[in-house]
Amino acid sequence: MSESNTWAVHRYRVRENRMVTPVICELLLDPVDGVLDFQAGQYVLLSDTDWRVPQRSYSVANAPREGGGVSLLVTRVDEGPTSTWAHGLRTGDEVQLEGPFGTFVPALERQGPVLLLGAGSGLAPLRALAEGLRGRRPVTLFFSARGRKDLIDVQAFEQWQQTEPKFRYLFTLTREAGHRWQGRLPPLLGAALGDLKGWEVFASGPSGFVVACAAAAQALGAAASDIHTEEFFVDPTPWLGEKPPLPATAGNPEEKP
Repeated sequence: MSESNTWAVHRYRVRENRMVTPVICELLLDPVDGVLDFQAGQYVLLSDTDWRVPQRSYSVANAPREGGGVSLLVTRVDEGPTSTWAHGLRTGDEVQLEGPFGTFVPALERQGPVLLLGAGSGLAPLRALAEGLRGRRPVTLFFSARGRKDLIDVQAFEQWQQTEPKFRYLFTLTREAGHRWQGRLPPLLGAALGDLKGWEVFASGPSGFVVACAAAAQALGAAASDIHTEEFFVDPTPWLGEKPPLPATAGNPEEKP
């Protein structure tokens, strides 16, 4: 699916800023001057309304919903100006979202099973995809965390699994014992899921994790064209190439990587 050619800048207000792991906060944002039109799996550029902190890219962590609310998962980065600012936001503060961007979205014509593989804040676009695909396609979400304190929304996903026949949730712990799945996720795929021929696969998280997941999925039969990847970097600068020009009234927020 091609990326949308339409993008806009909107102000959003913080409804809640809560810690979901020791290093990741979730920003719950409500629109102020217009609703961002996005697809599950896409990302936005986050900044303050005065352009004092650098723009950074964050995947929207929910599917489009009534009212236009947006959730973002922000990992705190040591000496990172944008993540430090985001972690300090309070209820009522306003932020600026620009977008949407990205092609980490499912093919509309597909009906087969979907596999979502994530680690850390890489859960964000996967949670949006799972929410958007609930009840429509078989979805398996497999998440990798160091320990239980690093799991995000585990109770919600387990509830989905109980109430949604087409949804399955798995997680592995890489540094904590006592759970069925333990260790790095890619080597566990075969035992957990078996043949992936015909599956559409989405992997997001740290670069090494994503590359290993893609290789493991392909080795289990997933077609290379059916494997979608979204690599998350420590300091998620938004652009590797040229960005469309901003409208004259929007200022010039761009900071080149």
